[in-house]
Formats: sequence, structure tokens, C-alpha cells
Amino acid sequence: MPAQLLDGNAVAQKLLAATREKFAGLNRPPRLVAIRANDDAGSRWYAQAQAQHCAANNLEYTLDELGATATREQILAAIIRHNQDETVSAILLHLPLPPRSDYLELVAAIDPRKDAEGVHPVNLGKLLAIGKNDAAVVPCTAASAVQLAQEAGAWAGKKAVVVGRSAIVGKPATLLLLGLNATVTVAHSYSDVGGECRAADLIIAATGASGAAWNRYRAKFTQWQNGGGEKPLPPDLSPLIKKEMVKEGATVIDVGVNQIPRALDANGEPVKNAKGKPEMLYVGDVDFDAVKEIAGYITPPQGGVGPLTNAFLIRNTVAAAYRRVES
Repeated sequence: MPAQLLDGNAVAQKLLAATREKFAGLNRPPRLVAIRANDDAGSRWYAQAQAQHCAANNLEYTLDELGATATREQILAAIIRHNQDETVSAILLHLPLPPRSDYLELVAAIDPRKDAEGVHPVNLGKLLAIGKNDAAVVPCTAASAVQLAQEAGAWAGKKAVVVGRSAIVGKPATLLLLGLNATVTVAHSYSDVGGECRAADLIIAATGASGAAWNRYRAKFTQWQNGGGEKPLPPDLSPLIKKEMVKEGATVIDVGVNQIPRALDANGEPVKNAKGKPEMLYVGDVDFDAVKEIAGYITPPQGGVGPLTNAFLIRNTVAAAYRRVES
């Protein structure tokens, strides 16, 4: 029997409804400021989506466009300016950053009370100490993944595997699952991922593995085109989490977002579309079509973690606005 789908849109609407009830105590709409210092297409799309979600939920949204040539000093000055602006409820920093910009330094410069994404060292430290989603500002994607897991059932005493150890998804998701009394294993590139996953009641996949493989190949291919090194072999761009790695009835949460070519031509380059541009597609970390036949619950390719991540960003912004009122 195919797995039941975990509907991120439905859970997001419940979270947003609860968040909107808190607006009554505020004199003005919460305001989110996003600082962007790049010309990355993915970041541009994300900023547009943020603006739409804020507008739909009666929040103010400001995109501070610094440009891809912005210096560390200019980014720091923007952060400090928004820290001091009493009309700003919450701040986030878009990635990627320009060269010679230290992400950790810049994130740490954000007022932790205005940290929209829960990535400030102070807030990550609170999550380590508290371990609960409702008691700390939590990275939005990690919170979303664990919230969807909770829709599938309780996890006390059960085995969970988090595939990926990033500071914004894998590690905070691990802490949240520990707060739910799950037995948690973190798997990564040095792990027996298949072996760990086959024993798991819950899998949260957050690696971007096929996207990373494509980026490595593309860099080597460009180097070869420019006369350096040997021509690389075509990469394995298949999903990391395959059917044979999943226990029957397990819950599978796919957090991965990978941009890869639909296919490679005989020369090893992406097949182009009718407009002569590389034909790319976005895929997750999980082989959805195969895994859904054995899993108990699974997130769909669209409408899973993404909508709920946006809802947590709105919740964090509203919570930040309340902290400003109460401080």
C-alpha cells in the first residue's frame, strides 16, 4: 500500500492561523528585512517567495539589495543599521555571500532577538539547552521537518536517522528529535547511510547530495575544457535515499533541494531546451516514486517541507516582533 503523504500546506495553514491570532497585541504589522548580497538566481527566487508569503500574511517585507560586489564592511553596516531600526522586527541574510565574507561573523552580528531564521549562535545555544520547538527560535527548515514527522506519530523510544549534519538543518533537527525522546543517529558522507537508514523508523534526508555531485562535476568539466586535467566521468545524480534503504512502514522526510540537469549529452554537458538553455530540474534527496511504495508516511516532491518552512519564517518574525514589544 503506498505511503500516506504528509501535507506541508495543510500543516502550514494551521501554524499560520495560530500565528495570526497573535497580531492583536501589536501596534503595527511585523516587518521582516532580508539582506541580499549576490546575483544568485535561487536567492532571487527565494526573496520573491518571501515577499509573497509576507504579503499574504499581512507582514511588511523589505529586501535590502547590496549587490554581488558588496564588501564585508557594507554587509556589516547594513546589519547594524537594521539592528538599530525600531521598525524592523526580524532580519535574515541571504546566501551565497560574496567572496571573503565570513558567514558566521555576519550572522553573529544580527541582534539575536531579531534573528528570523534561528541561526544566531545564541539561539542555537538555547536550542541545545532547551531542545523544544516552542521554547526557542529554531531554524525554519529543521523545525518544519520535525513538525511533519510529528504529524506521522510520536517518536519517543523510536530510532530516527538524520542524514546530513548542517548547522541549519541536520544538527538542529537532531536536537529537536532528542527533545521528543527519539533515539537519534546522524549519518553523513563517512557513514554507512544505507545500513543506518534500514534500521530507522524515521528518516530525515537533508544533504543536497546530487546537487553537490553535479557542482563538483561541473567544476572539473570546466577545468578540463580550459585545458586542465582529464575529462571527468559523468556523475551519479540519482537520489541518495533509495527504496532498498528504507524499512517497511518508516516515515521519510525529504528536505533536499538539488538543481541538476535533466540529462547529459554525449559530450557530458546538459541537454538544452528549445531556447538553447540547459534543461535543469529540481529534485530532492529521496527516490519518491520508489520509496512511497514501502514507506508508511512520506513528504511529496512538492508541498512537503517547503510550505511549512515559509510558515515558520512568518512565525519567527511575529515572535520577534513580540519580543521587541516586551523588551
